Amino acid sequence: MSALAMNNCRNARFSVAPHVVHAAWLICLLLNPACALAASGPIFEQNPPGSTSSTPVLRPTAPENTPGELPNADFIPSTATYTLRAEKTVDLTLKGAFAEAEAHNPEILKSKQDVAIAEASIISAGAIPNPQLATQLGFGPAWTKTIAGNTQQVGINQIVETGGKRGARLQLARSQKAGATLQLEFIRFDLRTRIRRIYAELAAAQAYVNLIESQRALTARLVDIAVERFKAGSSPEAEIIQANLNLNQYDTQRNAAQGRIRQAQIQLSTLLGEPVAPNLIAIDHGLFDSESVSNELVPAPDKPFPDEGALLEAAINARPDLMVAKQQLNVSTKQLRLAKAQRIPDLILGSGFAFTTFAPPEKQQFGAYLNVNVDLPIFYRKQGEILSARLSIDQAKTQSLITQNKVVAEVKAAHENIRLTRANIFKYRTQLLAAAAETVRLAELGYKYGRNRLTDVILAQQSAQQINVGYFEAVVSYQNAWADLERAVGRPLEL
Repeated sequence: MSALAMNNCRNARFSVAPHVVHAAWLICLLLNPACALAASGPIFEQNPPGSTSSTPVLRPTAPENTPGELPNADFIPSTATYTLRAEKTVDLTLKGAFAEAEAHNPEILKSKQDVAIAEASIISAGAIPNPQLATQLGFGPAWTKTIAGNTQQVGINQIVETGGKRGARLQLARSQKAGATLQLEFIRFDLRTRIRRIYAELAAAQAYVNLIESQRALTARLVDIAVERFKAGSSPEAEIIQANLNLNQYDTQRNAAQGRIRQAQIQLSTLLGEPVAPNLIAIDHGLFDSESVSNELVPAPDKPFPDEGALLEAAINARPDLMVAKQQLNVSTKQLRLAKAQRIPDLILGSGFAFTTFAPPEKQQFGAYLNVNVDLPIFYRKQGEILSARLSIDQAKTQSLITQNKVVAEVKAAHENIRLTRANIFKYRTQLLAAAAETVRLAELGYKYGRNRLTDVILAQQSAQQINVGYFEAVVSYQNAWADLERAVGRPLEL
């Protein structure tokens, strides 16, 4: 075999002595560090044959080497290879992600603090004004001479709120606390939706790595066949080069898949409140395994789910942001009541004891007094506050209507999207995936026995890859549509 053929026959296994195989492998390793993975198996396989685990691996696992064989060159560090750099590996379920975010996500922590602040405002709203101590003590002739007539005084003043101001303040504060609590639920549920989407993206990225490896293994088999045909004189050496070129294109796809994993890990870690993104591994894989029956991400595509009318009714009654909008209307109503109560002036009541400190021999005088102070609402009667509260009520009604229309539109759109994606997944599972696998098998078999050209096999493999990628995209779309439907309804839906 020529040096050029040896350079490209990275995974070919020849029926020659072991030392010849060793020499061939050494030349391959020296001249092409990014040698292809020698593997076999169907193109839709998500895990290695015989594996009992359903967890997609984050990087290809080196196949076992027979005695005397060198390790596969794909696993030799190279500047052309992108790998995950996170040192800490964490297995994560979807429920675990929800719990982690509840405990550490800054958005939830801030919303909980807002509820605590609103709780404190209730104490402030219910406070009764403290009494005031009023004294008048003097020294000198103005206070000791009879002709001055000044008295010393000690008294107490108390503000008496009128018009139900304290009750109105308490109702407003309690309403604001209820609004803060509903806002917390909205933040919590919105975060749940975002976590579900990113978790599904991570599961998709991990499974996509396996898809790339299984498709790469098919192309590696094609290289073996090309080498065997070249040795038998049935095909030119150019077909080996072409097969290897097609094989090497998977390196960039593998790098992109690894990068996609890392991006999903970073985004998910941020939602979980992790300061440094660990190497998160999604345990719940969704429908990326074509044989899966149930999972924690989405229900099976053939499982019935509630009709549109039931979902709309549930959304109107449970959607957190709609509840927030309705509660804001309640708050604005309480603000109007408080503004009207503030038109009535408060009373300031006071009483005390007055006495003289005349110089002897003048006779001392003493007595009690009562005073009443009140503001006269002549120039201003809280017109600005009342107008502002009334406008806030109108605004809250408009916002509630906007939110309700948004809820209806989102439920309808998500429901239709669910129907569409389920239909696509059913089409892929029942027809396209199996047909693509069979097409590749027949094209490869025909090339092996000289009935097909190499380009026929490559085109069949590329078509199968497109179908597999399309299936993955359909699954991601289904999982995103389910997350959107949950968010539109405003509560978790049973799987």
